[in-house]
Amino acid sequence: MNNRPLYRVTALAIVISMTSSCTSVKNFAREYGTAAGCIGGAALAGGATYLVTKDAKKALAGGLIGGIAGCTLGNIWQKREQALADIAKQENITITTNSLSTQDSSQPIGLVAQVEDNAMFSSASSTLTASGMRQVSKIAGAMQSDDKNGTGVILVVGHTDSTGSASSNQRLSELRAKTVVKLLAAKGISAKNLYFQGVGSSRPIATNDTLDGRAKNRRVEIVQVANEKLLQQRIAQEDNNLDYLKYSSVTSTTTSRPNREKVDKPRSNKPVAESQKTTIVKNIPQTNTHTSSDATPSSYINFGGKDAETTKSIAYSLTPIKSGFSLINSAQASPVVSSCLKDLPRISGSAKNLATGADLTAYQTTEFLPNMNGRAWAGLVNNNLVTLSPVAVLQKNAQVITNPTVYVTRQYSNEAMRSHPMKFSASANTWEGEDQILYRVYLNSNGSKPISCIDMLLPKSTAQKAKGQLFYQNSHTPFVADYSPVKS
Repeated sequence: MNNRPLYRVTALAIVISMTSSCTSVKNFAREYGTAAGCIGGAALAGGATYLVTKDAKKALAGGLIGGIAGCTLGNIWQKREQALADIAKQENITITTNSLSTQDSSQPIGLVAQVEDNAMFSSASSTLTASGMRQVSKIAGAMQSDDKNGTGVILVVGHTDSTGSASSNQRLSELRAKTVVKLLAAKGISAKNLYFQGVGSSRPIATNDTLDGRAKNRRVEIVQVANEKLLQQRIAQEDNNLDYLKYSSVTSTTTSRPNREKVDKPRSNKPVAESQKTTIVKNIPQTNTHTSSDATPSSYINFGGKDAETTKSIAYSLTPIKSGFSLINSAQASPVVSSCLKDLPRISGSAKNLATGADLTAYQTTEFLPNMNGRAWAGLVNNNLVTLSPVAVLQKNAQVITNPTVYVTRQYSNEAMRSHPMKFSASANTWEGEDQILYRVYLNSNGSKPISCIDMLLPKSTAQKAKGQLFYQNSHTPFVADYSPVKS
């Protein structure tokens, strides 16, 4: 009797049942971690083997091998996820967990836990409260391993709401993250496997305009993966995670003020070689001929813009990276990105090892993205020349290595009326998309200034053109003008 059809039906039924309902599978796996890993590994390996070989016996063997691997993975990650769920119930706190996988495999390779900071720390303090000490001690037990596979590496990321300045929030969040990893080490986890990072209010997961939203943003994030290489991938992904641009890193009352608070520089500030710096280009295309009403401030320049509130942000067109190796979670959604006018510069610290203090995300490359190797970008906006120099962005992770200076020259085309260039220090953030870089610039001046911020989409390919939007204030009314700069 030929049993091959039976093997085929059974294998495919397992695969279909495991993939038809992610929620059901996750709930089942939490309760029966090892069993879920066994079934999932067997189904995936067996099904894949059958599709390649069309041999039911080989599929059965492949299923057994995959089942063994799945058992191990399920036992590690699902067991820890269940332990964290138990702690959340015991302590009456919110802990949200997601397993991590790669684009190439559905098998989990790590875990992310978001622990809402209800009373873990006192306000503006990095000292754990009594309840916080108890909670972190229990979490340490959940993250430890009792098998030969070991604990792996752990990164604790501190997050704050937007109350206070961005720089002070970053410092506080780093101190809190370090406090947590110190306690993890005291509970038996090796310091060499522990990392901490403070990102302040730069990665909101809810609005900062409500008490509930700010409570969600105050959190401790714990990332556990098998090795340092995977952790580096996770950190790189989070640096460019467009989901965090859904919400402003400040409150709406702050972003509506014409004079923005001066903030610190981004992650690193390496100097660009003098030979890489260039002068302002002269043959610049003029953009935007709309008119806006005059205003009284002496710094006001008519850039010929239109109402910023009714104009779509070019940042919406930034496409998230889809190719290559990247850590993903099961609930990643398409981002909705607002303009720079709704935000402020985001300051995040690097991940540091507890044992050595070394920076895990130190960049060894000196390769720049095309036309972003310290060049100037400039364009005419209603006959006013706006220049950003230098624009210096590394190829790896689109990292800004030096902030630009913004130069504004009124009536540039008319030599008789041309003014001396006004010069403003600025802060820059970048987010990497599939084909473009969102390069976001804020003028640092605490006093009056002609420009609030600039959004630019810089192409990764030299064949494409850059495009941008320049935001400015007429009294308290925001305007936006098209900005089409060219490289020097």
